[in-house]
Amino acid sequence: MKWSFMKFLYQLNVWKSSVIVLIGSLPWFVYLITKETGYETAVLWAYTALVYFILAFILYIFLRLIGKLGRTVTRRRLVTFTRVYIRFHIAVALHGLASILVHISYMLSIGSAQTSTGQLGLLAVVFLVALLTTGYLRKRKSSGRRRRYHRYTAYLFLLFVLLHMLF
Repeated sequence: MKWSFMKFLYQLNVWKSSVIVLIGSLPWFVYLITKETGYETAVLWAYTALVYFILAFILYIFLRLIGKLGRTVTRRRLVTFTRVYIRFHIAVALHGLASILVHISYMLSIGSAQTSTGQLGLLAVVFLVALLTTGYLRKRKSSGRRRRYHRYTAYLFLLFVLLHMLF
């Protein structure tokens, strides 16, 4: 029983993992969709996107830990967990993208693009597009250079998201 469940998890593709993430997030999405539209709802969509992007970024932390742990039992368990977690990396990033698109549409509809905070947000979107592009290229053909570009654009995106949130 245990092995067949692990085999199922190892064979997840983007669509299957997206459905699993959507099922887990469905109550929250239903709440957000039924909530009255406005600034508060737009901010909730942004926080939802932030949670998804942080969940996607955590994969990098796991991979760094695996490299530093050496040959230990903890490393072996983390490798097993990361092999499953990596199946959800793209799915949570896509859910974060969908959430941020809803946030952007709300904020543009109320005219927030003219503020300095809005302009920082639009700059963060530029880096999000770069992040998604490097992720797509990395998925097409993985190399050390493409992995570094994806990681560096993730850092820039997170930096501008933090600046957007703070100012």
